Amino acid sequence: MEKNILCALGGLLFLTAPLSASEGPESYRIEISASLWRMNTNGTIHADGSLVDLVSDLGVGQRRRLFDGQLTLRLGRKHRFVLEGRPISIRGLNTINRGVTYFGENYSVSETLKSSADVNYIYGGFHHDWFKGSMGRFGSSIGAAYLGLAGSIQGLESGLNKHNSVPFGLPLTGLDFRVFPIPGKRWIDLEGGVRGLPAGGYGHWVEGSAGIGGWLGPVGVQLGYREMLINFHQTGLNANGLNLRFRGPMVSALWSW
Repeated sequence: MEKNILCALGGLLFLTAPLSASEGPESYRIEISASLWRMNTNGTIHADGSLVDLVSDLGVGQRRRLFDGQLTLRLGRKHRFVLEGRPISIRGLNTINRGVTYFGENYSVSETLKSSADVNYIYGGFHHDWFKGSMGRFGSSIGAAYLGLAGSIQGLESGLNKHNSVPFGLPLTGLDFRVFPIPGKRWIDLEGGVRGLPAGGYGHWVEGSAGIGGWLGPVGVQLGYREMLINFHQTGLNANGLNLRFRGPMVSALWSW
């Protein structure tokens, strides 16, 4: 019994102890980041033969403040597991000057539309570093994302109200890097990555980010920019689908151990 307890404690210490200095600038086991994203939105939704523009038709607000987080677990010198959560929400209020059909509901000319959309995005993936040294790392990733899409639109004059939700998952692959301009020192870093899914005639999903950061011991701050492109649609004439673009600057606080 005592032997089993000692083995369990030893395994726990191995998982939580920092890696040795020989591992280079990234001698950590756990890294946590929290980000503030000032997101701008544009794009279109094609529903039942009507093309709806998010900005000119729905008046979607810009520079929304969104918060998200990331957890990174080092599984070995060149292997990491990354878990991300990112709730995306957009809101719109606008008076249209043309008729709009949205998922079977007809909204008349000069009607005020109140709309909302939420994307609950959760990603989990394994990352492998093909190159790792005193100046940083470069590697690839393979994982999956869960997307909980929910939207609503309401005509304030007509009283028409429509809700729709679609949860689905996506396999994602990508590339990422982190470079330290001063070899062996984690004072300044340049970081970026891209991942996505080409879906042939059905569209694509692409997301990418890049930034520059500074570290003081285990605590870091990073300034960067993120962009997400979502283009999925049915095939055929007048097929339903969406073409969205989310983009904007972000600031992140990081902690590693």
